[in-house]
Amino acid sequence: MKSIAIWESRNDNNPFQDIELHFNYWKIPNKRKEFHRFLDIGLKLISTQNTNCINFYFPAKIEQDNFHEIVSKFINKPDLLSAIFNENYKVVSQVSKQHKILNDQDEEVFTIYEFSSNDLTFEYKYNGTIVSINLPKLNKQLYIRFRISGQFLNQLSTISTPPNSVFESAFSELEMIDFRVNEIRDLSKDLVEIYGKMCHIKKQHFFYICSNNEDVIGYHTPYLSCRNLENYRWNGYVDLPNIESAIFLAYHWKWDSQENSSLLIKSKYEKNNWNTIAKYLLLVVGISLLGSCLYDIFKLIIKLFITELK
Repeated sequence: MKSIAIWESRNDNNPFQDIELHFNYWKIPNKRKEFHRFLDIGLKLISTQNTNCINFYFPAKIEQDNFHEIVSKFINKPDLLSAIFNENYKVVSQVSKQHKILNDQDEEVFTIYEFSSNDLTFEYKYNGTIVSINLPKLNKQLYIRFRISGQFLNQLSTISTPPNSVFESAFSELEMIDFRVNEIRDLSKDLVEIYGKMCHIKKQHFFYICSNNEDVIGYHTPYLSCRNLENYRWNGYVDLPNIESAIFLAYHWKWDSQENSSLLIKSKYEKNNWNTIAKYLLLVVGISLLGSCLYDIFKLIIKLFITELK
């Protein structure tokens, strides 16, 4: 089972409503040439008047320490809020956990809900984790956003080395990211039977954010756009040290009106670090010494051979 699943728990018999999804997959290199990986998930519902909670299934164990509400990272930063939604929005806080979002004409477009740990329930079953988020009863669009880190991100990737060159495989790696949402064939039959129909995806955005030194070399669905990310704007949101001088690219995919989605991304990046460099320097020195020794032995054999001839 590899797919994420999303469904509602409702207090009426109406079918599931359409949802809008935002995924930001962050892959930030650190000084050791390794990576900080995390996935930001945003979800917008048309109405929560009859919604008890929204449920997410992840095909891995999600520890509570690896699940974070992140509205507080951007709700008081108008430039970052506008960058996340790609619109010129502003915020009016209604109550402590609800934030009304207005457009340029001061029209309300939706409400962002800043949920707390009291709104969360974790259930470990079907070889994964079901996270349920309780929502307020509102007859208007509601948006939530949270971050997943930890082992789940590693399960989305397969790492390999280039097969064509010994030296290239020593200094670079290939990564394949397989990301799926509401793929019924990849979900437990028991989960689908018990919880029924998954939410219909009205719109989905997926951003893959990585270093500019990483090359996205393959994908089964072409990306819509690629842009340079402004570090000064996203620094506090990412909340990682020493990234001010780094350059990051954001690759953007988009889907409209579908029951499920899948995305396969293949990228290539350098993995060389001081350990790798030291090993290859030792290898080069060893080959040089071996060559020198073989040369001396060859000279000695020739000299002995010439002496015997005399």
